[in-house]
Amino acid sequence: MKSRNIILAALLTAMPSAMTAQENIQKAFDALRKSKNQQEVSSRYNVEKNPETGQMEGMSDVYDFTIPNPQDKQLITAIRDAFRQDEPKAYSISTGTQGGASNYTSLAVGHSNGGGVAIGLMEGSQYIYACFLDPSDPDKKHRYAYALEWVENRKSISGRIVKTYATTPKFRQGPSTLRSSIVVKGNKAYVNGQEFSFGNGFSFDGSSVFSSDSTSFHMQGSSESWLSQFNTYKNLFLKYPDGTAANYYATYIYKLCKKSDSLDDAEKNMVADELGKLKGKTKDEFIQELFDMSIERLKK
Repeated sequence: MKSRNIILAALLTAMPSAMTAQENIQKAFDALRKSKNQQEVSSRYNVEKNPETGQMEGMSDVYDFTIPNPQDKQLITAIRDAFRQDEPKAYSISTGTQGGASNYTSLAVGHSNGGGVAIGLMEGSQYIYACFLDPSDPDKKHRYAYALEWVENRKSISGRIVKTYATTPKFRQGPSTLRSSIVVKGNKAYVNGQEFSFGNGFSFDGSSVFSSDSTSFHMQGSSESWLSQFNTYKNLFLKYPDGTAANYYATYIYKLCKKSDSLDDAEKNMVADELGKLKGKTKDEFIQELFDMSIERLKK
């Protein structure tokens, strides 16, 4: 009986550690969201459940933010420290620098290799992400992934925190056709067969190539992919035509127009017309100039 009690005590002692493998990261994420020293740019939440059992099969929680005062960098430092604290319990952890639109990593969501959440798309960014097996899954088929990406400059810090739930790579299927809901600042939208990213220079679509949590991918250089990205950011700008978010969307559109070689003349003319319409939706002179420069880039 004594030995049985010792074994039971050992199991009970081990359980909190197993159930909170990423406890420090989650606490640091929550602290950033609640901090008055940061501002929300956009957020989205998506969950997929088995319709028969109600069991969660996929989830993504994405929060894009800006820290107006670079001196408040402790919010970023706290999350990085949390990753270091939880690292021994992760089965995969990766870091990167000098992010950009041509090379990024996707964190899968649910059972599919299609869609996901992009990490590493912000120009000049630093990022870190880690994957943890779901302790409540006895078959070890599912995992949680946590990620932080940020860019610093003299005036502010822009970034994103991400949490996703998915099967591990060897258990995933092809592109998903599930109907998913997303929420951006309280506005819900539905996307079929695609995932779009909202916020600080992140964008990808169904024609992008990604399939695992630990591999970087290059975006396909097709005109369809280019136009899909442009349309995503155009619609986001129209939804938020003023403020910090508008500046991010306009800047990314400008970056797209600097690399528009995949478009033919008819497509460039169509985009230029759309840019003229976007220019009329803002009173910000800097953004208006960005759209003018974007049009000029299309002509080269």
